[in-house]
Amino acid sequence: MSEIFGHRAISVRITAGLLLLLLAVLLSSCASAIHSQKIVKNLDSALAARDIAAALKIVENPKYYNNKERLLYYLDAGMLHHYNGDWERSNELLELAENAIQELETKSLARGAGSMLLNDNTLEYSGEDYEDVYINIFKALNYLNLKDRDAAFVEIRRLDEKLGYLEQKYAKIAKEMAKDNKGKMEVKAGKSRFHSSALARYLSMMMYEASRQEDDARIDYENIQFAFSSQPDLYPFSPPDIIPPQKAQSGNVVRVLSFINRSPYKRAREMHIHTSENLLLVGSMDKDIDINPIPWPGIPKGYYFKFALPYLVERNARVGRVVAVSPDGKRHTLQKLEDFNLVAKRSYEAKEPMIMLKSITRSVLKGVAGEEAKSRSEKETSDLAASLLSLAMDAAIFISENADLRLSQFFPGAALIAEIPVSPGQNTIRLEYYSASGYLLYSEERTLMVRPNQPNLINAWCF
Repeated sequence: MSEIFGHRAISVRITAGLLLLLLAVLLSSCASAIHSQKIVKNLDSALAARDIAAALKIVENPKYYNNKERLLYYLDAGMLHHYNGDWERSNELLELAENAIQELETKSLARGAGSMLLNDNTLEYSGEDYEDVYINIFKALNYLNLKDRDAAFVEIRRLDEKLGYLEQKYAKIAKEMAKDNKGKMEVKAGKSRFHSSALARYLSMMMYEASRQEDDARIDYENIQFAFSSQPDLYPFSPPDIIPPQKAQSGNVVRVLSFINRSPYKRAREMHIHTSENLLLVGSMDKDIDINPIPWPGIPKGYYFKFALPYLVERNARVGRVVAVSPDGKRHTLQKLEDFNLVAKRSYEAKEPMIMLKSITRSVLKGVAGEEAKSRSEKETSDLAASLLSLAMDAAIFISENADLRLSQFFPGAALIAEIPVSPGQNTIRLEYYSASGYLLYSEERTLMVRPNQPNLINAWCF
């Protein structure tokens, strides 16, 4: 009898320990409050109502971001302050965001071999490439609104440097991961297709023109056309109508730049690994993913593991068309200059092979260790304890491989422009935002003093 009770006591202790382990894993992998369904809904409502104060009240609540999400806070709050017209505070936060991205990237590269075994959820959020690049667009706009053209030029140059570095960065990371992986899987970085931003070139052209640097303005005008022709994956639409700098009468054009809708969010895709002898078969239930069988020397057949991968989802477009009404009553439909959604998607694709590799490697290593632990428990404990151990370990391993769904929430989905000839002096432009079905969502009037040697820019938004 004592042996039976003693055996049960061991089983109970094992089970209790496993439950505590599972609880710890669950708690450590919980998403932050800022991405909870309730908070996201409240933020969506605030933005639709253009109530930036309400959105900021939510974002600036310290309990909504955990200690691994300081970058998310800087990005979210920095973008909201931009839409609120608080240019200085926006730049302070976006500068902190840019510095944090650089610091976290340095840490990631220094981590080397250990990076293969770390789930991104356990690390500080380090940002997506398009977030890092577009930080400089909004800093430049902030400086333009602060009448600091030189500082705005610096931000455009920073953006250009980042674009030049993207492909080089991922080639370097892929090389390090291949070394860590010891040849089990081919490690190949995706191609960064983003080498020139039409939006950045447009802002630069506009500033050069206002500074009377006609030749530089002409070069940027040509580079806008080149951005479209050389990057069809990012610009699968016609270039907007832009008055060539040499034909524009200085001080007689109002440029309207409007940001509409919002950039993507992330979802998780459940992935499955089945093992054959020395081989992994990877697939997904919800989407066909073309993954060849992966050689994995030493893996026995018959194992089954699960993990989750993040992917980007485009939001439903609330705004379908924007019209600017000039002082003479003429209506000018704004044309797309930059598709933030496409840039986000394509830049994310460059690192997807590496996310896949890391996730598969971690899942297999954890899964094999779990199978070995389950095999030992079957020999050393009761059937009940072994079953509970098996369930707890499977759940803990899958939960620990949750996809990292963190992402900033307030970058726009697209940038539209219109160039409107006007008379010098005070001009009032009416902006009308329509849904895809033609319903008027919102309208506003913006008054601008049009002067020579100034960008004469109206910077607006509607989500």
